[in-house]
This record gives sequence, structure tokens and C-alpha cells, in this order.
Amino acid sequence: MGQGTDLIRNIAIAGHGATGKTTLVEHLLFSGGSISKPETVESGKTVSDYQEDEIQRKISVHASLCHVNWKDHKINIIDTPGSSDFGGEVVLGFRACEAALVLVDGRAGVQIETIKVWRNLDSHNKARIVFVSRLDEDRSSFWNSVGDMHEKFKINPVPISIPMGEGLGFKGVIDILENKAYVLPAAHDQKELAIEIPAEYQQEVDKARAVMCEAAAEGDDELMEKYVTDGNLTNEEIHKGLIEALELNRIIPAFAGSGLKNSGMTCLLDFIANVCPSPYWLQAEPAIKGEEKHEVKVDPDKGFSALVVKTQIDQFSGRLSFIKVISGKLTADMEIHNERDNKKEKITKLFTAQGKKIEEVKELVAGDIGITSKLSSLKTNDTLHAGYDEGFHFFARGDNPGVFRHSPKRDRFHGVDLRGALTIWRNN
Repeated sequence: MGQGTDLIRNIAIAGHGATGKTTLVEHLLFSGGSISKPETVESGKTVSDYQEDEIQRKISVHASLCHVNWKDHKINIIDTPGSSDFGGEVVLGFRACEAALVLVDGRAGVQIETIKVWRNLDSHNKARIVFVSRLDEDRSSFWNSVGDMHEKFKINPVPISIPMGEGLGFKGVIDILENKAYVLPAAHDQKELAIEIPAEYQQEVDKARAVMCEAAAEGDDELMEKYVTDGNLTNEEIHKGLIEALELNRIIPAFAGSGLKNSGMTCLLDFIANVCPSPYWLQAEPAIKGEEKHEVKVDPDKGFSALVVKTQIDQFSGRLSFIKVISGKLTADMEIHNERDNKKEKITKLFTAQGKKIEEVKELVAGDIGITSKLSSLKTNDTLHAGYDEGFHFFARGDNPGVFRHSPKRDRFHGVDLRGALTIWRNN
């Protein structure tokens, strides 16, 4: 039985080329138990880079879908290319997901494609988190990368995990939210082990926790009042505040680790499952019905509607249509209506994906992303629905910019100012 809408998380992985996106995805899948062994990009056997041109070039060319089940949540992951030559694949990944995970190279900091990705996310007020990777490599620095983001994006990232050492002295990460340390695994195909936080890092942890508490308080007026009065928040209150702040795109959580060494995966998966927005928080999809403009929100109790986010030709399965269900649910053997050409189609089979491996499922609920095959009429950006008396179609993003906005609650975003807390941290 599949997860309900509230237990689904959709996240797109993006960033500059060669920052380790595919490697990170591989180790998230391994840590979550979706695969038994993580492969390297050089081997040509990674889950998300499986097409011939990707294997030959050893870079991502196409956006690919995979998923991991973590603590009762289904986390759909879309791995996107880092080269600007394939920017359209990044856009479709963002369209399908409620949040993005931006990778930053711990050695190089913010690079040009990182800036382009950030601008795209800003244009849609999309929630995002940052993972600073390759911290096991010489001359890498989590704190320099955080400072670089502050300078280039005028933001104050909120560290949720911090490194124990950096560069050749990297020993693992500390999860500030869950108050645990994870030592660097002996090999990349071994999972992280939790330990007590070493005493030598406690002062740094306390400073990071103060910044996190302040960020959590920004997400809720009652929490802010309590934080100002008491100077602290409970773990439950911090979780609540971070959820609200991230949904409102008021904070940029930052994580430390190394994809290649399988470090930082556990706390990242915990955060995605426990804090990142569910599909209920997806921006309402702009639609037109007759001559009237509408907004269609994610709702499992409404009639079926969906958006085709990607089409792809597979040599074995034929034409694959990647579908994001917006409302209701899609089931096998269901008859659907394609609004673009006013044509009915019969769904025969539905699938979810682990890269090139597709797994048959009976249904896709609102908010989920899956695949149907061999429907030759479907094209990217097509609107599908159950055949209402009056049809409607979703706008492709950019068709009518500025007309449809986030809900008023989400439009409160003006950024969170944590400069004072960060300055205290850096100066001590």
C-alpha cells in the first residue's frame, strides 16, 4: 500500500556540474535501503545516470526519477544535470517538486550554475536546502562555503549539520537538530553509525543550535514570543518552527558531508522526511477553465488531475510519460482525458522508477510522481483529468507570469535576518 499525500516528499537535486549530485543520490538510495551497493559515476552503473550518453560522458544529461522509503515516507528524488546545455531538464525537475536540494562544492563554493539555479528557484519562491559536499577533500571548507552563499545570495544559511573537521581531517558530521554525531564510514559502501557528540565540538554545537533556534522561532509568531522570553526552544518546538519557516521559504537549511564517502546522508534524509514540505504545500497550479482562470491545489479528495512533466523514449518500454498527480488519484485501467487534444486515453499500467528500473504500482495518489507507458498522444506539459463537464488545462510555467501566486500565507516571505547570531558565532 502506498503512502498518503502527507507522507510524500518530492525533491530535485541541482547545482553546478561535478559537484557530486549523482554520487549524492546514489548514497541516499544506499543509506535508505533502496539499493544494496552504491556505485561510482566512473563505473557507469549509477541508478540515476543510466542512459548511454550519460555513461559515455560521465555526466548527467537527463533528469531522472528515483525514490527512497525513509521512516514511513516516500521520498521522490529527481537528479538533474549540472550543465547549462541541459537546463530544461532542471526546470522540469523544479516544476515537479515542492523543494530543491542545491549542492555546493566545499572547495569551490558558489559557482556559475549554482547562481543560475538559485535565480530560477527565487523566481518561483521555491523552498530549498543546501548540501556542502566533498568536505573530505583537501582545501574544502563548510564555513567558507556558507560565507560564500551569504555574500553572493545575500542569505544566511542555517546549519542543520556541521562537520567534524574539514579537508583531510574530516571525521564525519554532527546533526544539530537531532543532537547526534555520525562518524565517517570506513568505506563508501558502509552506512553511518551514530555516536555521542565528542566534547571537543560541544561549544560549536551550542552556537549552531542557537542560530537554529532563532531560525525556527522566525517560522511562528508564538515561538518567537517564547524564544524572546525564554531564550530557548524545545526539540518539538524547533521542529515545528523549522517546518513552518521552510514552507514559507524563510530559511535556507545547510548540511555538511561527503557524497563519495557516504557521510551526512542520515541527517539529510531525516530532515527531508520530517521537515521538508509535503505536496500539500505545492504552489497552486495555474489553470484555465473555459474563459475563467483557476488555481488547482494538491488535494487527494478532489477529482483526478495531473500534469505530464516529462516524456521519454525507452528502447524496451517505449514511450514513457512522467506524471505528477495534482488532485485525486490515478489508478491502473483508468480512463483519462487529455485536455490539449480533447482525447481520451486508457491507462493500462502505472509505474514508479529507480532510474531505468521501473516498478509496477496500482495507483498514484495526489502529490506523487510516477510513470505510464505507451500513450503516444501525451506530451510534456499536457493536462490530464477525469473528463469533467468543462475541461481545463494547466499553464506551462512562464505562459502567464505574475498572474498566479502562492497562497497568502506563503507570500509572506521576505527573508530571515540572522546576521546578529551568525556574527556572534563567527567572532567566537
